[in-house]
Amino acid sequence: MSDQAYPAATLQQVESTLTGFFQDLGCRLRAYGPDCVVVELLLQPRHLNNASHLHGGVTATLLDVAMGLCGTWVEEPEQRRVATTLSMNVNFSAPAPVGSRIRAVAVCRSAGHKVFMASCDLLDEEDRLLAFGEGVYKRGKLRNELP
Repeated sequence: MSDQAYPAATLQQVESTLTGFFQDLGCRLRAYGPDCVVVELLLQPRHLNNASHLHGGVTATLLDVAMGLCGTWVEEPEQRRVATTLSMNVNFSAPAPVGSRIRAVAVCRSAGHKVFMASCDLLDEEDRLLAFGEGVYKRGKLRNELP
C-alpha cells in the first residue's frame, strides 16, 4: 500500500459517504490509496445462498465496490468522484461459509481522464481465492455534489 493511503480517520470519513447498500451489507473500508483498495466483510447468515455459502450477489457487490473505489482515489477525499460501472465480469472459484472474514483487494489497471479499468481478488483469511473479477468504470460527479 502506498504511503499516500488514507489514515484511519480519513478512511472512516470516506466509508461514511459510501452507499446505503454498502452499509446494509456491513462492509468495512480497510484500505484506500492510489494503488489499492481493500473492502472487508464478516459473513453473516444474511450473506449466504441456499447452499449456506457466500451469495454470488454479495460477491459481485464486494468486487464492484472495491473496483469502483480504486479508480476514484484523490489526495483530498472531498474531491473524490463517484464511479459508474460500465461492465464487470465475476469469476467464482471457492465457497465461503458463515463466519468467514473476506476481503476484496482491487487495483486500477489502466486509467484515462473519464474511464478506468480495474481488477479485484476476493480472498478469505487464509488468502484463499474465492472469486476474482475485472471491470470498466466511468468517473462521474464529485461525491459532494450528490444529494
